[in-house]
Amino acid sequence: MRQVAASLIIVTVAGCGQPAEPPAPSASLTLGGPEALAKRLLPDLAGSYGRQKSTTPPRVRTIRSESGGIRELLDAEIDAAFSSRDATPSEEDQAKVLGFTFDSPDSRHIVAVDVVAVGVHPRNPLDSLTYDQVIGIFCTHTIENWSALGHDDHPIRALVREPGSGTRDLFEDFFCGPQGLSPKLEVVSATQIGSALTDDPYAVAMMSLSEGVGKPLSLRVQPNASPVKPSQDNIVRGQYPLFGDVYVYTRGKPTGELSSFLDWIASPAGQEVIDELRYVPLSLRPDRADTDRPLRETLQFEVDSSVPNQRSNARMQVLISELKEKQYRHVILEGFTDDREADPYKLSQQRAEAVRTLLSDAMPELYVEIIPRGPKSPIAPNDTPYGRQVNRRVQVYLAEEETRREDAAVPEGG
Repeated sequence: MRQVAASLIIVTVAGCGQPAEPPAPSASLTLGGPEALAKRLLPDLAGSYGRQKSTTPPRVRTIRSESGGIRELLDAEIDAAFSSRDATPSEEDQAKVLGFTFDSPDSRHIVAVDVVAVGVHPRNPLDSLTYDQVIGIFCTHTIENWSALGHDDHPIRALVREPGSGTRDLFEDFFCGPQGLSPKLEVVSATQIGSALTDDPYAVAMMSLSEGVGKPLSLRVQPNASPVKPSQDNIVRGQYPLFGDVYVYTRGKPTGELSSFLDWIASPAGQEVIDELRYVPLSLRPDRADTDRPLRETLQFEVDSSVPNQRSNARMQVLISELKEKQYRHVILEGFTDDREADPYKLSQQRAEAVRTLLSDAMPELYVEIIPRGPKSPIAPNDTPYGRQVNRRVQVYLAEEETRREDAAVPEGG
């Protein structure tokens, strides 16, 4: 990749208004994103890129917009928009008029995965909540006092992010579905949520693990279920269901300096920055395979589709590299559907077969076993769109006999 000839500008996007300072004509790139991403992710990525590729330090310019940068991208005010949400139908229509579509790998680039959690003050004695308890706090507002959860007799101060936040959209879709978040909740910015979880022992809020504030709570599907901690490893293993992709949107296929910047983000150096900021890098693998059938990857699918979605395709390449490097020779694929898809067992079989084809094309010697599960064992509620999306998956396990030995016969490919 060529050296950077000029400084890299970051545009942070939070609300309405005009640029805080005039644009710098010598800038090579202009980036935008909402407050939660622009506070740390953009500066750290741009700063690291600038230090490695240029002697000119990056400069920061702030503009304000409710669109999170996507409108500025459409208006050619910025070169790329960082976002944790999908483009809206109206934004997609505008993009098509301009000759590109946001629903394309040329324009929508996944750079990380954000872990979303329910957070409380560090002194809060709770360590986990059930799905129903979260729904009672944030959706139906039927749980209003901490005493109902075994805590002090004190009103719960429940906070949510502002409309348009990708974290809010994901959280709302997952837990509340069509009924939406309760109108009684306190609507604040990401910065205000961080302050509340630091200062108020009776606050509870949706949060990103990357924010590094408060105490993130584990989730339990049912009261008697084991709590699942929000963590990078549990996202990769498919055990924690609440996560969202972090996108970089561009106006069609990037070229020149922008292409080099996105290539760098996808490189080990860029993904290391992602990891340090507590996002899940696309290259992350669990450190250990210490059970008989360790879950190594979970791949997601769109409704009624047997083709892995965009993030899962990226993860597949990482999985294949790991299987080759560590000489794993036998994997088990369990296919799942949500509870509304037609012919679920056939579809779960087709999903597992599609993954087997991708694996076998890269590793003909790999033995692949398929188990169709249909709608069994959901890891999220099936009564919300996001929950159903998480449940449409293929889980990739390593079989008990994991490592190829020099004196062992290699099974035929599946």
